[in-house]
Amino acid sequence: MTIRLQMLTEDPKEIELIERYWAVDEFGQYLEKVSALAGLIEMAQGVTLTSFIRQRCNAFDENQVCPKCAELIEIKNRSQAKKLPQPAIKLCTLCQKDQDDIALEAKRSKAAELERQLAEFCRNQSTRTVDYSAISDAHVLMLLALDRAITPRLANGGFTIGDCRGLAPLYIGDFVLQLREAGLVLDDPSKARPGTYYWEGDEIWMVRDQVVYRLAPDAESRSADEVIRSLSDRVYTDAEGIFNLWLDYSAADVMRYLGIQCELYNHELTEQELEEIKSTLRSALETYSVSQLWSVVWKVVRDAASLANREYYNRPKAAATIPGKIRRNLEKVRRESIELKSWSRPDQHPAGTLGMVLGEILGVDENTSGHMVSSLVTWLTGQGRSPSVGAELDEPIRELMTIALAHDVSSSVMLRFAELIRAGHDVGFAIEEIGETLRS
Repeated sequence: MTIRLQMLTEDPKEIELIERYWAVDEFGQYLEKVSALAGLIEMAQGVTLTSFIRQRCNAFDENQVCPKCAELIEIKNRSQAKKLPQPAIKLCTLCQKDQDDIALEAKRSKAAELERQLAEFCRNQSTRTVDYSAISDAHVLMLLALDRAITPRLANGGFTIGDCRGLAPLYIGDFVLQLREAGLVLDDPSKARPGTYYWEGDEIWMVRDQVVYRLAPDAESRSADEVIRSLSDRVYTDAEGIFNLWLDYSAADVMRYLGIQCELYNHELTEQELEEIKSTLRSALETYSVSQLWSVVWKVVRDAASLANREYYNRPKAAATIPGKIRRNLEKVRRESIELKSWSRPDQHPAGTLGMVLGEILGVDENTSGHMVSSLVTWLTGQGRSPSVGAELDEPIRELMTIALAHDVSSSVMLRFAELIRAGHDVGFAIEEIGETLRS
């Protein structure tokens, strides 16, 4: 092993120390230990022998050659030296600097291109507008809930998904992305913090949690506050869309409860298992209430916890039984017409503003069954009536909802309507009864 030294000092004592540090025998073994050399010369406090020598000498290993220019590779300490000739993995100092300069220039060029594309994206976004009178009923409800969750940022600035924690019990990002895909909230890269957008190969990727969104401008140039107020006066007509939104929200409500229970008993579920459970619960919500499904989840998770304590089981195996047990439990409930118990909402499990908006519009809560919600949505939207009955009730319903919205009592109206229907009264009687109360 031969080390070529390039001295950067003229001090004889320092030169002697450096030569002794790098000296080897015919077998490539160093002649002296580093610890034996440390006290031979006075060094500043905190300075190691290796760094002292490196400042006063460049060492090149003749057994390592730069693969690009064939110059010797500079080494920093004894451990980097090789006893036998071998292909070098790294470049020499000069070639490495050239390569780093090229990489830095490419990085700067990429950064400039990213800025250019983001600026162009912002310009395009600024020209997009929305006719809010034409958006779906489900999107109206989501925007009203989002406004409550992040007031006043929806109308007066930008927001991130993290700001929307109060929107729903779970899957908050999914609800926001629905609005984004519909063009109702737009990305605002100008307000995002550095690093939010980055290159992945030739594609621009983003850190989703750092993206800043804003409400899309109104086609009629109304302010965001005016848009939100106009949405509050919406007359709803899309029964299917509203019911699907309730199903999505309620599935999130039950899945949040599942997460709390699994955390309590240290059960870990895979993404695939969670999606399977979510699908099962969403289907069940067409019939049952959120609180009833909480009781199912509670029982199944507790059973899995007991199973985990058995001799031939463990927690992962027990947790893996949860999706199937939920499905089989619900199948048994349907088959045998078992009445499910209802659990109360835990204190640490808020409904979220989307739940509040749905509750006010429909008069529902976690104890309302999917069957009842479907009926209420059908009534709210004026669907499900025969043509003759529809013609007779259209005007009274329209008048009733107008009065309810004007007095901000739509939630109370829906609750009273549900009570009258449960009591066996027909729709016409319920509308007349509530209308007289409001007008009195």
